[in-house]
Amino acid sequence: MVIVKVLRWVIGSGIALMGGLSIASFVVFITTDIQLWLQRSRMLRQWTFVLVLLWFNAEIWGSVVHTLLTW
Repeated sequence: MVIVKVLRWVIGSGIALMGGLSIASFVVFITTDIQLWLQRSRMLRQWTFVLVLLWFNAEIWGSVVHTLLTW
């Protein structure tokens, strides 16, 4: 199950990176009041949610496929 561990690390790293960049963009928006940074923060937050949903979906369907194959 090395592939599963690699997938979890890749998606987890992507989620952490996107979440961190979203928070950093929001901090820059708060300090400078430039609307572009707010838009970037929202976009990064949305991509973070997409990655979380992708991870959740892959975990569920992975367990379903594993169950069907090892039945």
